[in-house]
Amino acid sequence: MIWALFLGVLKLILAGTVALYALLVLKTLRTEGTRDQVRFDPHDPARSGERLLVWLGVWTAAATLAALSACLNILEDASADVGEWVLHRHSS
Repeated sequence: MIWALFLGVLKLILAGTVALYALLVLKTLRTEGTRDQVRFDPHDPARSGERLLVWLGVWTAAATLAALSACLNILEDASADVGEWVLHRHSS
């Protein structure tokens, strides 16, 4: 019983941490875009680690969005080609 409660609380904390990280990445991506630079401060290693993790998230999100955009452009071109083929075949 206590173990199940502990696992439930642990899952809730993990979900909150993931949600907070996602919000930090989205906020940074929206405000600074992909030009965000990693800044290291030897006197504050925890903040530097946080900035590094957020920068990695921004970089990953930007790369994912670029790949998704490229895939959607290919699908859009293919859809247009199929539409032209159908119209050409139907009119003949």
